[in-house]
Amino acid sequence: MKLYQALTQITINTNMIDDEPDYQLVIKADRAPHYPASKLYAYIESVLRPGSRHDQNNLAFVTDAAFIAENYDFTVFAADMHAFNLEDKLGVARNIVADLNRHVSVNIDTKRKEVQLLFAN
Repeated sequence: MKLYQALTQITINTNMIDDEPDYQLVIKADRAPHYPASKLYAYIESVLRPGSRHDQNNLAFVTDAAFIAENYDFTVFAADMHAFNLEDKLGVARNIVADLNRHVSVNIDTKRKEVQLLFAN
């Protein structure tokens, strides 16, 4: 599954994986994502409806860097990155697309209270 699917479709005790207070989100990857999971989750929450089918969302917000650069309100995600000109917005958008479309497996470790995102290279 892709990271954006994991962040929008997996729940624990009816909470999305980033909102479950008893579990910690752990990333296991040889090559770390450009942005921390919490920042990507906040981005996803601002553009996609959690739990919705693909045809119910505008997937250009996770697959099309040019669309993101033109249509996304970067003050929500990238205000601290100073992405206010088009070139900077495109760079951030490309990194968002690259992160969200990486393939992951999800492991829920109930003993450690962890949701582990295992990234494929």
